This record gives sequence, structure tokens and C-alpha cells, in this order.
Amino acid sequence: MKIHLYRICIGLVVFCFIQSCSAGFEPIDEGGAAVSPVSTTALETDWASETPDVQPDSTVSPPSLPPVATMDVSLLPPDFWMEMPIVPDHISERVREIYARGLIMGNNPNAFSKIGDCHSTNPYFLADYDRGAGVYNLGDFSELQPTIEYFKGSFGRESLAAKKGLSTAGVLASLWSDWKQCASNETPLDCEYRRHRPSFAIISLGTNEAYDVKLDKTPFEGRLRRIIEHSIDQGVVPILSTKADNDEGDHYINYVTAKLALEYQLPLWNFWRAVQPLPQQGMRNSDHLTFAPTASFTDYSKPEYLAYGMQMRNLTALQVLDLVRREITRSAAPLIVTEPAALPTPPPQATYRAGETMVSSVDGMTLVYIPAGEFDMGYTLGDLDARPIHRVSLTAYWMDQTEVTTAMYAQFLNEVGNRTEGGVPWLDLKEPLVWVTQTNGRWEAVGGREKYPIVGVSWYGAAAYCTWAGRSLPTEAQWEYAARGHDGYRFPWGDKAPACTRSQFLGCGNSTVETGSLPLGLSPLGIYEMAGNVAEWVNDRYDADYYKVSPAENPQGPSFGYYRVLRGGSWGSSYIGLQSAHRDWAGADAQDSDIGFRCALNP
Repeated sequence: MKIHLYRICIGLVVFCFIQSCSAGFEPIDEGGAAVSPVSTTALETDWASETPDVQPDSTVSPPSLPPVATMDVSLLPPDFWMEMPIVPDHISERVREIYARGLIMGNNPNAFSKIGDCHSTNPYFLADYDRGAGVYNLGDFSELQPTIEYFKGSFGRESLAAKKGLSTAGVLASLWSDWKQCASNETPLDCEYRRHRPSFAIISLGTNEAYDVKLDKTPFEGRLRRIIEHSIDQGVVPILSTKADNDEGDHYINYVTAKLALEYQLPLWNFWRAVQPLPQQGMRNSDHLTFAPTASFTDYSKPEYLAYGMQMRNLTALQVLDLVRREITRSAAPLIVTEPAALPTPPPQATYRAGETMVSSVDGMTLVYIPAGEFDMGYTLGDLDARPIHRVSLTAYWMDQTEVTTAMYAQFLNEVGNRTEGGVPWLDLKEPLVWVTQTNGRWEAVGGREKYPIVGVSWYGAAAYCTWAGRSLPTEAQWEYAARGHDGYRFPWGDKAPACTRSQFLGCGNSTVETGSLPLGLSPLGIYEMAGNVAEWVNDRYDADYYKVSPAENPQGPSFGYYRVLRGGSWGSSYIGLQSAHRDWAGADAQDSDIGFRCALNP
């Protein structure tokens, strides 16, 4: 949520612990035999069709991507990645789907971002391609010139997510962000994607966490997954890169990087293989690449210049971008718009009364009918992100009468499983107050806690549940309207001050209460615990300035951003967090003992 002390502490540790890139770059003249780039034989995979010419539409929510058809990488030997090509020949259908979704979200098809440590910063990495043909020299690789023109402006741009000392942890920590260009809650990755709006990202990380990997291998893969899934969520195609060094001693970081590239069907730039024929494998020491004795890091006019690590890095990176450009634009079939076929006249819909209820046949949840209407969204006495007050019109919908319970979520897990998404499992069993257990492969609620709200669920886990139940997470506007009603009350029950008989909040106990147990806190339409107990995920991404541009009808929230909105406050919130217009936020992978959710049904 907005303030998490433990995350601040972790961020401070990461910020202070800059390892391998602390040594500055100084070009040196090291002799070596002339070496040509390694053959870029493609990894044989099932690749697919062309990309439609899709234009961004800010009024349409980007489609959800289908699940990834993962492969069982456990069957591959630990060194399988060493034989993978430096540059693949094709891109997968999955890449095309991510790219097309990004165009709908407004990403720039001619832009890429650099995500990495000192080897990905200016002026060393790719920057010279934007300085003109008088600076770089492609030599025998003139066929790459169209790619330089296609991505013009991205090569020399200083990435907000490429810095000396950066690691996977730092990419995901807001304390590493540039405070002059990024919002206070933004990670370097979020900030870079928001400001540049790339369609692709070269992700080259790992050197600065080799020591940590020696001590504990577990966190690295989870963090890299989060970066990958966050990129995909933003419509950005991740291009993963292996690293030249082996500081961890067993190539574990390259193994994981290649494994995830296969699992997510993403391009892999196998830079490690590219430097193997070079003198000292292109390394001047255990962490840093060698430089050719040239004025530019992109001068390939003489074959001997390709005996140096940084020159090879810049060449093979451009080759990967060239492959992606050619494949993504190859025979792109234009999107043909035809007149829709005449639809039969739908039968008249049933008429429901405000507050009428029905019961879901999937999970047994009682739903409350919210009729179409208008209300003033926002609050002048709240934080700045709840301003300005603006008139919103909503079509009719149904809202869960209570928060989703532990018993309901256990039923969902028994049918679907506790999958990993966003680098974390949907449900974190280690969080306090998660009264769900797994015994002999079966999930069940702890006895006596069946009707308590589920907590420790990520946004992904909440969204997956609602989809399974045939519903969806409510939009932020739907949630606020259900809580405040037409009259725009400060709290769901009205304008009276909070009390423990109306809401479970700070001072009423350090835990949740049973759902539906506080009738004095009902909203105008008869919905329970919309203030306190647990903060609730909604579907919208978070943008502090969204209310300034929000559409008047059925707003869906921003199309871009990693943080998701939380509403209603929790058992640990002050009265401020209980206000129906109060906005909170957290990363989509957040799993806390005070976060739960409810679903909505849109007829």
C-alpha cells in the first residue's frame, strides 16, 4: 500500500549494496585475434503468423492475453542454454500477441527500452547509433542500417531503468527511481515504461546479484519473473539477455534467464555465447567487458575490433533488434474493418430493483443489484489523487454483498490450483490471517474461519478468482458508487464518525472479522464491510492524476501502469482510509494480511 516500512528497509539495503558495477569504465587496448560474430542458428520452436496493423484506441481496454503454453524445462540439461543461438531466427506468436496488445495500449512500435546495469548505460551500450553514421561504422553489417533508422531515438536515450549497480531487486524498488522524473511510488521499470512507452525492452541483469545468488538462489527467479510479467502486462515485449560473466560460479543466472525465455516464449539474446570465442571471453576482469581501441563503441570497420566484449555486445544487440523488427513487420496483414452483421433483437431483459439479490451458482456468493445511475466521484477533503470531483455515469451491475471468504477461495484453489503469476503464487500462505490450509493436496478453510475474508491474495489471484466465478473485479467507479450511493456519503453508512459497531478498523482489534457481521455499516444498497476489515482490490490501474482525464461514462481506469487501486481501508486503517472516496494502491503482486477483494458482475 502507500507506506510499507519493510519495503523501505529492503530498498535501503539494495541501494547501499552496489557491487560489481562500482568500478568505472575505462577503455583499454587489449590485443586479440580477429573474431567474427558467432553464427546465429535459430532455436527450433513452433513459430506462428503475422501481426495485424492495430491502431491504439484509448477508449478500448486492451484484451487479456491467453495463458502461456509453458514447456517442461526440467527435462533440459543444466547447460542447455549454452547451445542456444546468439540471435534466434523467428519470434513466437506470443511475442506478436504482446506487441499487438501494446499498440492498443498506446505503445510506440519504434521504441525500445534498456533495462540493466552499467553494461546497459550510455555511452557504452547502443548510444552511438543515434549519434549519426559519422560516429558508428557498421562495416560488413550494413544490412542493419534499417533497424537503426526504425528505432531512432531509443539508442541514445538515457534509460530510467539502466544504472550502475542495478539488479532485479533494484528495478522493482522505487528507491532506485529518478526522483526528478518519476512519481514517488514508481519503480525504475514503471517510470521507464510510462515515460518512453516502448514496444520492446532489452533486459540484461544479473551481474550485480551474483553474490546474493551464491547465498540463496531462490529470490532471483521470482524477481525476474515479476519483471517479465510486468513488462507483458504493459504490452512490452521482453528481450532477455544472458550475461558474459559467471560470478556466481555455476551459470545459474544465465540458466534461469534462458529457462524463462523458453517458458514465456520470448526472444533470448545469448550474449554469453557471443563472447566465448573472444580473448578472455571479452572480459577485462570478472565483471567488465573489454573495449576496442576506437573512438566509438560501435565501430566494426575492422574485423579485429570484434575481438572486444563491448563491440560484440553492441553488434549482437543490434542484430537481435533487427531480427525482432523484421519479424514483427514481416507481411503484416492490415486489419480489415467490415460492417457488422445484423444482430437479432435481444429479448427484453428482466427488471431488477435496487438492492435486489441473487446467489451465484459457482461460489454461493450473494450479489446485490446496483441500478444505472450518476454520482459525484472524488472528495475535496481527501488526498490530491481523489480530486477533482467529477460526475460519473454507470450502467447497471451486480456487486458481491460481502468480501470473498476463505471457504470460497479454498473451493477455487481446489478446482484451479494456486498458480504463480506476476512472480508470486496467487495466495501467500505465509501471510498472517490466511486461514486456508492444504492437506493431502486438498485446500480447505480453517475450522471456524470459513466466513472470514480471504487475505494474502495478489491482484492476479483476485482477478483469477473473479474470472473463475464468472464475474470480474469491480472498476474503481463501480466500487465507489456501491459504497456511497447517490447521496455521496463520506462513509458507507453515512457521515457519522466510524465506530467498531460499524467497521473493523484501527483500534477495534488486530484482525479481520467475519464477513457480513457488521450490519450497522451497510452501504445504502445493502453491501457489507465496504469500510475496514480488508482493503479491496479493484480492477483499475493506479494513476494519481487519472481523475483529471477520466471519462464521464463507465471509466475503466488508466490503460498503463503496474500499481493497482485498493479501496475501503482495512482493520489496520485510520478513519481516513475508511472514507469511501479514499484511494490506495499497491503493486499487483502485493500480498498482505489486510488485503482482500470482492467481485462484480456486468450484465
